Amino acid sequence: MVSISMRTIRDNIPVIIFWSVAAFILFWYIGARGLWGAENRWAEIVREMRLTGDYFHPCINGKPYFDKPLLSYWFIALVAAVTGRLDEWTVRLPSAIAGLLGLWATMNLGRRLWSDQRARTAGWILLSTYGFIFWSRTGEADMENMAAIILAVAWYWARRQKPGFLSYFVFYAICFIGAQTKGLTAIVVPILVVLPDLMREKRWKSYLSVSHFLALIAGFSLYLGPLMYSEVTKSGYKSSGLGLAFRENIVRYFKPFDHKEPFYVYFRYLPQLFFPWIPLLIAAFWAAYAHFKKLDWPSKWLTISATLIFLFFTMSGSRRSYYILPMLPFCALMASLYFDWEKEEKCHRQVLGIQTVLLGIVVAVEILSPAIWPLVKASTGFEASKELIFVTVFLGFIALVPLVLQRIRPGLLSRVTGSEKKLAPLIIMSVIIMGGYLDWQEKIIDKYRSIKPFSMELKAKIGDLKPANIAFFRKYAGEILFYMDLPEPALLIESTEQLNDFLSSEAKTKLLISHSDYNKELLAAFPEWVPEQPTLKEKIYPWEKMDKYEAWMIQSERK
Repeated sequence: MVSISMRTIRDNIPVIIFWSVAAFILFWYIGARGLWGAENRWAEIVREMRLTGDYFHPCINGKPYFDKPLLSYWFIALVAAVTGRLDEWTVRLPSAIAGLLGLWATMNLGRRLWSDQRARTAGWILLSTYGFIFWSRTGEADMENMAAIILAVAWYWARRQKPGFLSYFVFYAICFIGAQTKGLTAIVVPILVVLPDLMREKRWKSYLSVSHFLALIAGFSLYLGPLMYSEVTKSGYKSSGLGLAFRENIVRYFKPFDHKEPFYVYFRYLPQLFFPWIPLLIAAFWAAYAHFKKLDWPSKWLTISATLIFLFFTMSGSRRSYYILPMLPFCALMASLYFDWEKEEKCHRQVLGIQTVLLGIVVAVEILSPAIWPLVKASTGFEASKELIFVTVFLGFIALVPLVLQRIRPGLLSRVTGSEKKLAPLIIMSVIIMGGYLDWQEKIIDKYRSIKPFSMELKAKIGDLKPANIAFFRKYAGEILFYMDLPEPALLIESTEQLNDFLSSEAKTKLLISHSDYNKELLAAFPEWVPEQPTLKEKIYPWEKMDKYEAWMIQSERK
């Protein structure tokens, strides 16, 4: 029994190591950074949902904000209810869990269509890309969207030979639940991706059935139900989830009202998200197109699907880097299959050489960073802390270890990781470089971000000041609202008349918060008895060329 158990553990070492590393990269220090970017929307909406008990009408500072569906907020709220806390860790945990699901689905698809080794190689490649780690550790809905898409595709291939209501319903349930986190791309992309296989040998005919139609209706109800309930219970809530779903998905795609970027922008964004595996990705696409006629059907399908996803997002008039995130699992699978598609050893050596050089440059920059930081300081004013300098050099030296091990014990890293032998040392290097940067170095760099310390200082100064005596001028900041944790919405002043009313109110003490973009207008509207100098300023570092938030603790005019 003991020998069998030990043999089982030994055989599963690659699996154990992979999921241990994946969990470490996605969860380590996940709550250490302050809210970043649009995370403040998810954090503040959930905070206000918990305050009001209304989980169907999302608001920021008491104002309707239904730009995104409900489920991504509910995931965070569920974590908060279970843990009894709402902070950065709570906000990001659903994305990290979605990252694990996305990895599992990618590897499941790779194992089913090709082999265990190709699946594990694809998993390692995906786990070591910038875009995957970054968005798995970000408290927004993009990773949930990506996970739903690849899960739906993996389910299709798992049940491809077993058509029936259950197969259809689970597929649509995954799609429509995914759509409730981000938008309709979680429905359109999986259908677009499986379409080539359905068209082959006219497989689509088997889908012309009552059970398929009923499954579609049942799945659609999962998406429509919460929105309909929100619609019929929105007394006084001046926003429509259904209307915004149409606006944010259909109208934005064909007639964009924001996020307008050039049509070629994904040729830049995709390599950024897939960094550092750019050379291997280019080689994989080249090999797939060059040898397309000789490929087996799963490989042809993968190539067609990746191309369709790229074209789908490119054809949209509204473009953002994270929109194309669902393509990463397909790119990882293509990269893992490169050595099957391209038979020329010379091409292998060239691609591996370029990939090694790229990683080597990153490592060299890290090791030589003590000599580079003074140049950075001279040109930008940024002065790296001793901790950042040490960690950067340390990661650079650690990233060299896989190359040394490959020299001493060829094949060891491949056996340990279960990945492609030629790629194993480069995979470990990439995991160290990207995981180290996004898990460790970013945590150190976060010390230079000033919005959270500013907000916490404001919270300390508020004391027993009522929300009615706290106001933002022109616009509010979600991060500040979240960290101040007010029991009610603050005022939003949108005109000088409203400002005068606020300043002349009977309250003895008032707090006014404004972005320095509006300083000229604000100071011009101040009465003489209000000091021009703010009580508190968000810290601006020498290398930062930006305006930030300021706050005035104003005492009523003495008469």
